[in-house]
Amino acid sequence: MPNFTVSALPTNYVDAETDIKSIKRWILSAVDELTYIFNNLDSTNVIEAAKVKAENIDTTNARIGNAQIGMLNAEKLKAGTIDTSLVKLSDSGGNLVISGSAISISDKNRTRFEAKFDRAANRFNFVLYNKSGGPTVSIDSSGDAHFGGVVEGSQIFSSTIVGTDSDSYTDTDGGVFAEINQKGIKVMQDKNYTRSQKIGMSVADNGTAYLVLGAGDGSGKKVINGVEYTNGAFKIEKDETYTSMGIVGSSPFINFWDSGELWLDGSAVKINGVNVLAKLNSLSSEIDAIKQKLNSSTSQSTNE
Repeated sequence: MPNFTVSALPTNYVDAETDIKSIKRWILSAVDELTYIFNNLDSTNVIEAAKVKAENIDTTNARIGNAQIGMLNAEKLKAGTIDTSLVKLSDSGGNLVISGSAISISDKNRTRFEAKFDRAANRFNFVLYNKSGGPTVSIDSSGDAHFGGVVEGSQIFSSTIVGTDSDSYTDTDGGVFAEINQKGIKVMQDKNYTRSQKIGMSVADNGTAYLVLGAGDGSGKKVINGVEYTNGAFKIEKDETYTSMGIVGSSPFINFWDSGELWLDGSAVKINGVNVLAKLNSLSSEIDAIKQKLNSSTSQSTNE
């Protein structure tokens, strides 16, 4: 702060006229110095003040080393950096709070949205909470999204949909779940950390539709458009001219032709436990024997 250099008020009086002139000169000097001091006040030369009225103080280049402020009107506050680890920002109702590395929005009862950086896990988290406080939608910095509530939408596009959580899917411990992608629909079962396909549905490039039930015995592996078939599984196949059913690894035993024909094939065709094919063969043999007898009797009659 500039020094006040005006000497003390004169105390050696001579006469009234001389003394008045001396006092006048002292007052003018004091006013000049005070004017200079007040015009050159800044944050470098004001150390302490009990009360400062700042209506006419130019703070364009003010510097405050350490301030204790009871209340600050921030309508025109301009700040380069505010350290949120030291200052918590919130709205008047406390619904929005910015503190540390987190932004949270709450209703009157609990937090409904939170975006924060988890320093311990070194990742970002964005979470939406339902009215009970349970997380319903969360997205982390790896891009993984987790939905814990009901998802409704008129259109949902996804390249792959897996009906179990990501950890169980990775650990082959997902139980029974569906997997849908561009190649088809599969119902899988994880049992003893082994994944087997129980149902497979797909359409090949030529338009043939396939439905396979069961995992099969693992031999004779065949993959059509991403759906895996092995011997022993039950297969339904539909193309432009027929529908067939059979066991993978064997010839189809039922064929429905679009012309209306029904073909049955197999080593034995049974109805209610009766081997229909064997019965038909037996009847055919009996009919042939009867025909032979009739032909023989006709020949004897003619000769007589």
